[in-house]
Amino acid sequence: MKPNLNHRACASFKPVRGVLRPLVAAVLGLAAAMGPGSALADASTAKTSFFANMSQAGVVLPVNASTARIAPVYVKGMYRIDAPDGTLVAYTNEAGTIAGKKSGFSIVGLQPGKPRPMTPKELAGLRAEVMANLEYDKLIKIAHGNGGGRRILMFSAVDCPGCNHLEKGLHKVAPDMNTTYYVIAGSLVGRKNGGLPALEKVARIRCADNPGLAWQEYWTKRSVPPARACALTPESADVDFYSLFAIMQGVKAIKPLVPMMIGEDGKALPAYQGMPAETAAHFAPERKPAVPRPSSQWLAAALDGKPAQTAPASKAR
Repeated sequence: MKPNLNHRACASFKPVRGVLRPLVAAVLGLAAAMGPGSALADASTAKTSFFANMSQAGVVLPVNASTARIAPVYVKGMYRIDAPDGTLVAYTNEAGTIAGKKSGFSIVGLQPGKPRPMTPKELAGLRAEVMANLEYDKLIKIAHGNGGGRRILMFSAVDCPGCNHLEKGLHKVAPDMNTTYYVIAGSLVGRKNGGLPALEKVARIRCADNPGLAWQEYWTKRSVPPARACALTPESADVDFYSLFAIMQGVKAIKPLVPMMIGEDGKALPAYQGMPAETAAHFAPERKPAVPRPSSQWLAAALDGKPAQTAPASKAR
């Protein structure tokens, strides 16, 4: 745990290598949530396109299209590709024209030669599309007052002291606040470093009839709902958290700190000092940023129901 510049207790988040081995459960859970048929077809298209574009660019990967695993993430039109052992290969789109990790995103297949890093302008465009295509309905929704029309994304962890501090402050001002948070919850240490008990709590909260209420009661009463039959597992909860966190790092929306909040425009929101003043200044309805509809260049399939930008036909093999 370390404080940030505003003296709020935050924890540096360092994902554990191999944390994504239990992908079978994750894929089953996400596929069930998305529905049959089209989701699997889109994932297959993404995997085929990605490996074709990488091969055309002369990139040698440790896996190929027949051995790699692919699963959707909580951004419509984006997928994560993994080796059979769960090691991340890249995040990509349906057209397979972007390849990214937490360090950043590159373009592949749209021009001759090797993949090239996205320019700041291209990355800003992708970030806007990511924010527009977040699957908010799969996150924990916490609405205060009338909700304020806000969609503030929050990364949090049940074993995070800074998150506890933040939640206590939010609870104090909730009666006077009109805003909505969408929480993606995880563990600071991940399942490989002893985080399974924390992730079990996350899974129970997310599987509850009212995840928002269960989330709030965890912080106010330190209680969690009883275990129940649910497609979500502690391991797949880890996958969900890490994948979205890494994508947000890759599009330069966040720093690797938890808790972390992001506004509708993809910009990290400031930390707290004086909770009431900060709440009014950053989270009230009148502070909602004007966000124009992004161009559908990279995640067009999600925005407009048409294929995302594809590699030139002459490059296909």
